[in-house]
Amino acid sequence: MDLGLPGEIIKYDCRRDTSCTEPTTAAAGIPRPLRVVQWNIERGYKLDAVISTLKHLDADILCLQEIDICNQRSSNSNHALIIAEQLQINCGVLVEFHELASPLRTPDQQGGGIHGNAIFSKHDMRFRTVQHIHQPYNWPRDGSLLGEPRLGQRCTLVAEVIVPKGPPVLAYSAHFECFTGIEGRVGQLCDLMQDSRQSAEAFPHQLVFGDFNTFAHSLARFSPKYANGWYRFRTVGMTEPEWWIKNILSWYPDDGIVNRRLEDEDLPPKQRFSSDILRKAVNPGWWDPFDPVKDITISNHAGWMTAKADWAFVRQLKVLRHWMENRDFAESDHRCLVLEIEHAHKDILDEHKKLTKRLARELELRRKSKFWTWCSLVAAASLSLVAFKLARSSMVSGFSRSI
Repeated sequence: MDLGLPGEIIKYDCRRDTSCTEPTTAAAGIPRPLRVVQWNIERGYKLDAVISTLKHLDADILCLQEIDICNQRSSNSNHALIIAEQLQINCGVLVEFHELASPLRTPDQQGGGIHGNAIFSKHDMRFRTVQHIHQPYNWPRDGSLLGEPRLGQRCTLVAEVIVPKGPPVLAYSAHFECFTGIEGRVGQLCDLMQDSRQSAEAFPHQLVFGDFNTFAHSLARFSPKYANGWYRFRTVGMTEPEWWIKNILSWYPDDGIVNRRLEDEDLPPKQRFSSDILRKAVNPGWWDPFDPVKDITISNHAGWMTAKADWAFVRQLKVLRHWMENRDFAESDHRCLVLEIEHAHKDILDEHKKLTKRLARELELRRKSKFWTWCSLVAAASLSLVAFKLARSSMVSGFSRSI
């Protein structure tokens, strides 16, 4: 079969009924809110289990990453088409990479096909792409160094979803670079913020979903492969998601057209964020209902590397319920985020802004408390050591006098 080229969108429509109907519960036909899903399905290694969960969820919009088409590691199957057929659903998949077959690859990494991100829906969709200006890793040149030779680059799929009630919902399915640091991912985040802001007048109701790979903390902080740049050590005491909340997501247009929190005069000029980033790193109204610390979505290396790598931002949408599936990581190395939403008035933007700013303050207080706790522990340990040495010296002196 002809494979799409990097940057192209492949479409499948496997709906039996293409009429735009109101979402209902499968059991009783009772109207329910829109149900939306964010999930990195890990190349579909356990595709049958993934499909079983997706059938159970019966979502209206699904943003999925790591969709394999005709790669040896995934039985040369077209996962986008299989999911669309099994769910009887509409689909668009954006090709990010042509995965080159190569002896450099292990069998569970072997390519030969294409790989990308998708948006599935029960409803009609119109697609486009966001071509990221910021590409922190040069895959065509350096992919072989990681044992993954491939052609292409990171890009984000966008769909205008024609939902049954209310205005269309603009959905994004993104997958940010993991082989970089905070600096590289901030650039890709700003690309989406700029696109979201420019689209907000025509499409105020948005879902910005994706695997943003925000794990440059914990053990990853010490790996130049997964966390390079100055910020891996300048963010000690907080996780990358916490840093995002404090320095980017809590900065809004009324705080200033330029994000002053990202200005860092202590860094060498070449290591500072560009003026373009400072202008774009302004929250266009996004809010994620999941906790940036407690709601981890990946857990690797026996739990030593955990993070909220996946995000489910909503804009001018009310979240009625949210939860996670695949909590035991049995179906993928990422948890599945599920939200039930409905359209909201623009007043909710102020409500979400207040929640985000309050969270940023709480995280800063938590960080300071953590710092003073460590200081107290170090001080207590030092005093204990001094007391031990004094006691030992006194015992030795007393023993000498007795002799």
